[in-house]
Formats: sequence, structure tokens, C-alpha cells
Amino acid sequence: MKNIQAIFIKQIRSMIKMPLLIGQGIMFIIMIVVMSFLLGPDRECPTYTDDRCVEAHVCEACLRDNPIHSLPTPTMAGLFSVMFMGMVLISCSSALVQEDKTTHNLRFMTMSGMKPHQYLIGTGAALFMVAIALLLLYALAGRHFGIETLHFLALTAAGALVSILFGIAMGLSKAPWVATPISMAFGFGPMFSTFNENLARWLHFTYTQQVNLGIYHIQDGLQQRTFLIIGITALVILLAFVWMHRKGELRW
Repeated sequence: MKNIQAIFIKQIRSMIKMPLLIGQGIMFIIMIVVMSFLLGPDRECPTYTDDRCVEAHVCEACLRDNPIHSLPTPTMAGLFSVMFMGMVLISCSSALVQEDKTTHNLRFMTMSGMKPHQYLIGTGAALFMVAIALLLLYALAGRHFGIETLHFLALTAAGALVSILFGIAMGLSKAPWVATPISMAFGFGPMFSTFNENLARWLHFTYTQQVNLGIYHIQDGLQQRTFLIIGITALVILLAFVWMHRKGELRW
């Protein structure tokens, strides 16, 4: 427990000294506020089709003839929170671990008796705490209040946990550079799937797309399938982490 606490405090200090995660997170929040001010609130849509809010440029007849339920109209808060959760968290988690490797802090902690699971828990908890604080600001910037705030945090926190686990695993791997393209795919994929039905089908079972869909349907409550897919993804990453550790694929 002392090792986990020491790692937690150390990583909080590292994020304060290198505020990449906090800086990018706040930048997206500012973009939500600015773009919402310029384009109008997310929910002020001039057209309604089948009790759904539809942008003015969307063809109503097309929706009636061929409703594309898998292509939700993105909200500013949903769009940028998924980008933060899928792209920024993965890359920053990986960068934090790589900093420990380059400064030899990771090797020193390992020689001091630190176990792999202790490093995973301590680092993950520090990143998760910062992510939750930022995601709360995303919810408020997106005008999700009351029960919607809790639903928003539940969705994005679950996705953030997966991103953090994945980022730490990538940072410890022998090919940490892989984290950058993968994080871009997870971060931008839901946005691009809004314009392409085939891409939406391919990404439907990714955790970032499930969070994206969950935020779009947030007024309908939380869906079990969303958390099932997110949970399976987290389990796969944990099993891969254990396998990589036993095979010596992780660099401590």
C-alpha cells in the first residue's frame, strides 16, 4: 500500500511539472465553450424527426426513408470528451510512463521492491483522478446537469479507465510509439463515423464509439451493452498486460 501511495504522489507531481494532460484537457473544454457560443447550443436544433433532434442541413426525407440510427449527430461536449478520452488520455498515459523509463525512475522503483501491479494501480489512480476532474468540467461545459451529469461521468469515466490502462501498457511495451496512431484512431474514429455508415459499423464495438453513442442517447439513460463492451475491452487489456509481463515484453 505504501508503494502505491508513493507512486500516486509521484505521478501527481509529474503531471503538475509536465501539465500535458491538464493543458490539452482544458484546451478542449475551451473549444467546447467557444464553438458552442459560435454555432449555438447543442440542443437548439431547428428540425425534429421522429422525436429526434436533427440539424437543419440533414435531409428529413432521407431520414424517413433510410434512418441511420448508427450515425448520431455529435454534440460539442460528446465530440471533444471522446477525443480527450480516447486520444489525449492514451498518449499522455504512455508519455508519463516513458518519462519514468527515460529518467530511470521506473528502474529505481523496481529495485526498491515495487511490483508491476502496484505501479499500474498507483499510476492509473493518479491519471484517473485528474481525468475525472476534467470530465466533470466537460459535463458542465456540455450543459449536462443533474442526473445527466452522473450518466455522463459514468460513461466517460469507464472509457477513461480503459484508455489509461491501454496507455500505461503501451508505455511499458517495447514499441511505445504505437500508442500515438492507435490513440488517434480511437479519438477521431467516432467523429469520422458520424459521416460514414460503414465506418460506424466497424467501430460500433470499440469502447470510444460506445461512449460516443451513450452520450448522444444520454437522456435515455445508461445501456448495459455499452458497459459490457467497455468492460470486455478493459479485461482484454489487463490480460494482455499480464501476458506481456510474463513473456518479458514490458520494459521496466
